[in-house]
Amino acid sequence: MNILSYSSKNKIIVVVLSLISTGSAAIMVSGIKQLSLDLNPFIIAFYRCFFGVLIILPFMFFSNNESWKTKSIKLQFLRGSINVYSMISWFTAIGTLHLEKAAAIGFTTPLFTTLLAVILLGEVIKFHRTTALVVGFIGILVVIRPGFVPIESGTLWLLSAALSFSFVLIIVKKLSENDSSLTTAFYHMLFMTPPTFIIALFFWERISLNHLFVFSIVVIAGFITQLCLTQSLKMSDATFVMPLQFTQLIWLSIIGYTIFAEIPNTWTWAGAFIIFLAVIYITYREAFIKKDKPKTKQIERAILD
Repeated sequence: MNILSYSSKNKIIVVVLSLISTGSAAIMVSGIKQLSLDLNPFIIAFYRCFFGVLIILPFMFFSNNESWKTKSIKLQFLRGSINVYSMISWFTAIGTLHLEKAAAIGFTTPLFTTLLAVILLGEVIKFHRTTALVVGFIGILVVIRPGFVPIESGTLWLLSAALSFSFVLIIVKKLSENDSSLTTAFYHMLFMTPPTFIIALFFWERISLNHLFVFSIVVIAGFITQLCLTQSLKMSDATFVMPLQFTQLIWLSIIGYTIFAEIPNTWTWAGAFIIFLAVIYITYREAFIKKDKPKTKQIERAILD
């Protein structure tokens, strides 16, 4: 007789997948920070995309021919173009900020995505989500504390990365209606590689074997992150998965303290907690309130993917 029910086992698997996802994401971010000590962010962005294509190619060759076909080539290109800026901004910020602060500010992406849903999709925003957005942005102020401490350039870079990546999430949701995750991931990296290479040429630096090793870890960790997160969202509701994403802050705090000698900051943790509470509330509202407008459904899970 099974002690655990199927539902309980399923939740345990989802928890494990989520912890692996946040742990591998923390490893990926830490690898990028390590590379930032020696390399220009433009170089890092190019090799991240280039190795990303190499990692995905075997899966494309062994998959069915449909994986090579996309019904939205223009959207694929637009997504890649916007994400070039997002990725470079993010890499620039990671090189200057403490890892836990970068994670805290990174949690703002769902807030920006919700705001863009109102602006771009005409979604009606009511009292509950308005309150959650206000609380979330108060959390941002707690993290960066303008007027009390100097605003770091990395903070501005990361906020702009979060905002631009919100556009990317909306496009990804639209792409998911017709293209597979593998197809979208492949064209994402494929379209980003040429522009990042051209930009990197103006800042070219030779990379060492050690850099190649770290790059391989970053790419593999990023692949594991997406794989585990996607699978966990397939196996369970986002309302169960999303709270587990907060563990990424824990992983990054541990890595930041042990490897980069970064002292944990109480204000950062407090602000991150406020931001995440707002994100969780928005998640629950989106999950339990069904709306009739088709355009609203386009964004319903975009803030979670």
